[in-house]
Amino acid sequence: MKASYAFLPAVCTLLLLAGCEVHVHKDNSAPPPPPPACRTCNNARSIGCSACGARGTVEVLIACTSCNGSGALRCGACAGTGALACAKCKGTGEIAEVALGKKVEIKIQCKHCSGKGSFACNACTQGRIGCSACGAKGKFAQQGKCNTCAGAGKVACTSCRVARK
Repeated sequence: MKASYAFLPAVCTLLLLAGCEVHVHKDNSAPPPPPPACRTCNNARSIGCSACGARGTVEVLIACTSCNGSGALRCGACAGTGALACAKCKGTGEIAEVALGKKVEIKIQCKHCSGKGSFACNACTQGRIGCSACGAKGKFAQQGKCNTCAGAGKVACTSCRVARK
């Protein structure tokens, strides 16, 4: 811009010699006022992201890999059956008794398990125990980047964008 102002006196001199009049008009008026501030963002052109509360991160739930998201594991004591075999009758519910040295074998109902052959497992519920890795919830809560604001915590002000178009 300085180069163009350097030639200004020379151009004015040439125009005066040629019989032209040059009038320089200086505008002392004030520049137009700036547009009013945006009521939503106060001309910051961005507002806090409502999806993440302006934090940039959101809580993401991920399935537990130990229990595959079920929240429970198979009981190791009863192998997932929910029952333990009776040690007295070995799970048959009957006990064989031999009559006074004779070779007659009589089967009677086991008194320990009442003939059922098994007892309910006290370590689990229906063969399942709560997963300790996820607290029996089946999911973990992790922090992830907000997809709405791409982790910035701010989004463009929609009021400004509409007004400036």
